[in-house]
Amino acid sequence: MIYVQLFEVTNGVFNNQCYLIHNQYEGILIDPAWNYELINSYIEENGILLKGVLITHGHLDHIDLAEEFSKKNNVSIWISDIDAINFRLTYSKLQLVSHLQSFKIGTIEITPIFTPGHTSGSVCYLIDKHVFSGDTVFIEGVGVCSKEGAGNLYDSVQFLKSYLPVYSLFWPGHSYGTAPGKDMSYLMLYNIYFQFNSKKSFVGFRTRKYQPTVFKWPFGKKTDSSSL
Repeated sequence: MIYVQLFEVTNGVFNNQCYLIHNQYEGILIDPAWNYELINSYIEENGILLKGVLITHGHLDHIDLAEEFSKKNNVSIWISDIDAINFRLTYSKLQLVSHLQSFKIGTIEITPIFTPGHTSGSVCYLIDKHVFSGDTVFIEGVGVCSKEGAGNLYDSVQFLKSYLPVYSLFWPGHSYGTAPGKDMSYLMLYNIYFQFNSKKSFVGFRTRKYQPTVFKWPFGKKTDSSSL
């Protein structure tokens, strides 16, 4: 049985959702940031052996505690080669993932899905029925990107739609008013970016002028999904 533990963490500017996925005995952290004590106390109090750290992309708010957890637990950090190079990540226990090449950390199987757009090397991780989507896909929208990145992001969303079962549960790196853990069928109904079937329309909408900044929405505050 796979369990997902959500941690809502902040440095006062970025509000992040990071996760521990575990089977009661072994655990893997996804994008740990900002509050080491909060995360580590849960691991210790529940007797979970940390086996590794997965990074969806190289932005600071998703890698902030990766090296600390890696060193203190003597575990590896997994990320795409593209973001490892682009963000000059030189962790001592760095491992690179490949698109759709499943691997195991301890007894937990992971399938990396390359989803460029937010960054060139963004990755979603499929574990059991759970999809850890970083800043590629939010429940309410998709991540910030350039015009070129928006074209790649359209392709990434289309691939997720075709590759994943409708019961797949999404766990993004940020929340803008809707709780994580919604399934693909929910996103198809309520996330406007899952409804585009034209790359031109998707790119035009994602890169339109006068969009609200994501920093205006802390945890729990409702917002219009079309603005993300």
